[in-house]
Amino acid sequence: MVTIAADGAQKKLLQYYFPNITYITIPKYNIRYSKKAWLLPVVLFFQLPKIATAIYKEHRWLQLHATAFDQVISDNRYGLYNSQLKTTFISHQLLVKAPFKWVETIIQKTQYYFINKFSECWVPDTLDYPGFAADLSHPDVMPKIPVKYIGALSQFSVLQNATTTAPPKKYTYCFLLSGPEPQRTILQNLIESGSARLHEPCILIEGRPSDLPNHYQIKETLTKLRYARGQDLLDIIMQSEYIVCRSGYSTLMELLPLHKKMILIPTPGQTEQVYLARSLASRQMAVMMDQATFDLNTLNDKADKHCFIFAT
Repeated sequence: MVTIAADGAQKKLLQYYFPNITYITIPKYNIRYSKKAWLLPVVLFFQLPKIATAIYKEHRWLQLHATAFDQVISDNRYGLYNSQLKTTFISHQLLVKAPFKWVETIIQKTQYYFINKFSECWVPDTLDYPGFAADLSHPDVMPKIPVKYIGALSQFSVLQNATTTAPPKKYTYCFLLSGPEPQRTILQNLIESGSARLHEPCILIEGRPSDLPNHYQIKETLTKLRYARGQDLLDIIMQSEYIVCRSGYSTLMELLPLHKKMILIPTPGQTEQVYLARSLASRQMAVMMDQATFDLNTLNDKADKHCFIFAT
C-alpha cells in the first residue's frame, strides 16, 4: 500500500491524479520570500533555524512511524531518513548556485550531511551532461551514497492520451505562472497591465489551485484561468506557440520534452532559476528575460527573432 505525505498545493495536485491513495499531512518548510531580489539571501538566512526545526520534526515523525513503512521516497525532504528503512532522496540540485564559490561549498557540505544518511539518491535528469540542469545535477563532487539518474519527471507522463503532436494553434502566448508569493502576483500584474498590447489570442494561467470553482475570464484578447491541470493544461500548452513561465525545474521538466518555445522569466533572487534560464538560453533552447525589465513589446521582439533549438 502506498501512502503519500504532503501538504498545501502539492497535496491538492497529487490528490487530483491519485484520488484513491492514502494521504497524511506533513508540514511544509513554509519558506518565505521577499519582494526585493537582493534581500532574498538575508530573508532565507534568518529562516535557517525554522528550516532546521522542520527537518528535525519530520525526522522524529519518521522515527515514530517507521514500522508502518517498508520504504520511504523523499522529494527534497532532508529529514526523512531512517536506518531501519530503505530511504531514497530525490533531488536535481546537488549543487546550489551562490554568489561565491566558498558559499556553494558550505551549502553542498550541509546538503550532503543529510543526503548521505539516505540509502540512495535519485536525480530527475539525464546521465549525460548537461542534461536539463547542467552543473546543478552533475556536480564535480557527488554524494557518497549510490546516485541514479532517472530522467525527467512530468505530470503529463501519467495521462493515458498524452501526446507531443502539435494541434492547430489557438494562443500565441501561454503565460504559465507558478512559484511563491509575492513574485507570482508581481509578474501577473505586469502581464495584465500590458495586455492591451496583445493583438492575438493569449491565455494566462494564474497557478493558484484551490477548492473554489475555476474562473474563466476573457478581456479583449487575453483569457485568464485560476488554474489548469492534467489533460486540460497539456491541451492549452500544445495549442500555444510560446510558453512564458518561470524557470523552475519542475516546469522545465514538463515543457522541454514537449519541444515548446519557452520564454523564461526567473523568479528574482532565486539563483537556481537564473542559472537554469541562462544555461538553456546559452544553448538556444529558450529565451531568458529579466522580470525587472519585462514588458510585452520586448517579449514580442525577442520571441520573433529567436531561433529555438530543441533537444532530441
